[in-house]
Formats: sequence, structure tokens, C-alpha cells
Amino acid sequence: MNVPAKMWIDEAQQSHLDQKTRLRLAAMAGHMQIDKIAARRAALIDLLADGRSHSRDEIWSTVEAQLGDGCWGKLPHEALARDLAALRQGGIRIGYVRRAEIAGYYLQHPSLERPSPLAFESVSWPLIEQLRQLSVDDKNGRAFAAAQFALDQKKRLLAEEFPEWTVEQCEREARRLVYGQSEPQP
Repeated sequence: MNVPAKMWIDEAQQSHLDQKTRLRLAAMAGHMQIDKIAARRAALIDLLADGRSHSRDEIWSTVEAQLGDGCWGKLPHEALARDLAALRQGGIRIGYVRRAEIAGYYLQHPSLERPSPLAFESVSWPLIEQLRQLSVDDKNGRAFAAAQFALDQKKRLLAEEFPEWTVEQCEREARRLVYGQSEPQP
């Protein structure tokens, strides 16, 4: 039995977990015993769950030590990219830090995305159809008005949050937060 499958089977035996979670862990552990890709992805999650960042080389060697030589196939870069994409597709938030001394992949906080079925996030097809009917000038006008509105709101919020700031400081920080730059473009 591979190491991730053994760990997940052991976890499924924990009595503090609810029955459904224990069954899911056991089912996934069984799947990992016959599917090396599932086992590799489970090993990757177990590694990232320690709260540190891990370089590609460290990920490859740690997972390979658990699953055996060749578990990454002929193209380890592509296998890792596919595994990360699949885990992200499942709602696991995996980040990458570029700072040289701690470069690598890590679990972001919170580590799971929660789908939000709020009404304001749903697609309004009638509104989309109305926008499609607008001229380019009208579309641009609405986009610039929305950006200006966002900038004005951010300036007001910053002025309330930091009353000691000058108008110029609020303007500069609002531009940075809304537009990604602190100075207006010519």
C-alpha cells in the first residue's frame, strides 16, 4: 500500500470524524491504491498541508519517496502543473511565493474556496444582452463611469479609515488600490 493511501485509511479510522467524512476518506484511499495520479495528488496535498512553502524539487522528491520512482512520469513539470490545476479546480487554494529564500508552493488561507450562491454573483443574461446592444462609446462611457465611482468610493473609505491622511494621500492610495497605480496616466 502506498504511503498516502495508508495515511488516509488511518485518518478514516479516527472516531472524532463524522461517518460521512470517514467513508469519503476510506473510499478515496481505496481509489489511491489503484490510481497513481490520485495517490500523487493526495501526497501533494498532505505535503502542502504542513503550512510551509515547498519548491518543485522538494515536491518531486518527497512525493516520489512515498510513491516510488517514476510516479511523475516522463514530464514531471507537466504532471505537477496538471496536479496543481486539478486540485485548484476542486477548490483548493494553492499559491506560489517567489521570494528566493522561501520560494515554492503553499496552501493559501483559507485553504478551501467556498462556492457562494449569492444572487448578486449570478449571471444576468438580460443585462448582458442590453450591454451588447450598446455602442462602443456607450460601453466605454459606462466602464469609465464605473471606474470613477470605484475610485470615489475608495477615497471616501480611506478618508474615514485614516482621518490623519491628506486628500492627496487618500487620492494616491485609492488610485493604487483601484487602478494598480498611484499617479494618473497622461
